[in-house]
Amino acid sequence: MTHRPFNTTDEQLYHLNLVIRKNCRVAVKSSNFYWLVLLLVFLNTAASASEHYDQPQWLTDIQERANKILLALFTLEMLMKIYSFGFQIYFMALFNRFDCFVVCGGILETVLVEMEVIPPIGISVLRCVRLLRIFKVTRHWAALSDLVGSLLNSMKAICSLLLLLFLFLIIFALLGMQLFGGKFNFDETQMKRSTFDTFPSALLTCFQVTSETSFSHFHMAYVDYLG
Repeated sequence: MTHRPFNTTDEQLYHLNLVIRKNCRVAVKSSNFYWLVLLLVFLNTAASASEHYDQPQWLTDIQERANKILLALFTLEMLMKIYSFGFQIYFMALFNRFDCFVVCGGILETVLVEMEVIPPIGISVLRCVRLLRIFKVTRHWAALSDLVGSLLNSMKAICSLLLLLFLFLIIFALLGMQLFGGKFNFDETQMKRSTFDTFPSALLTCFQVTSETSFSHFHMAYVDYLG
């Protein structure tokens, strides 16, 4: 029976991989890596904020080149964390899933632009994904991360509150249809808004009153109704 030598090539590569992963894990947890990521987020925000209508071509070229460089660096950050912690541990964190989504969205956008499927300049869903990189700062800012986590945990209560508000709007819209349906007079040249003639318009009118949007228009129609 022959025994396998201890210092084989496979074992050397295995131990080398363990050492590299350990060093990589230490690097991604260091404060220098933390501030480097924050700097990249700041540069990404500055590049996105510099875009404006009718901008010169040289600025567009710089922005596109900067976006590709930042995308490559964010991709490298994601790959380093996946290599350091492994797929299972990496994707257990919600912020890591968010980072992966943003990076994959940026890669997809770059590929589609290079294949001339979508224009390099213009509003699109994929271009808006790069704006989500700004939220990466919440991952590295402990106080802000706790605040975002508390906000996400309270979303269920907020949704219940919005549902209750919507039920109140329905009740008062139906009540308004009974009291003011067909009684608001408008000039024929005016578009009929803020009425209770139909349920959709009544619901929109109640929302307009609660939000005080163009409330004077509704108020004048009510004054005309009273004479």
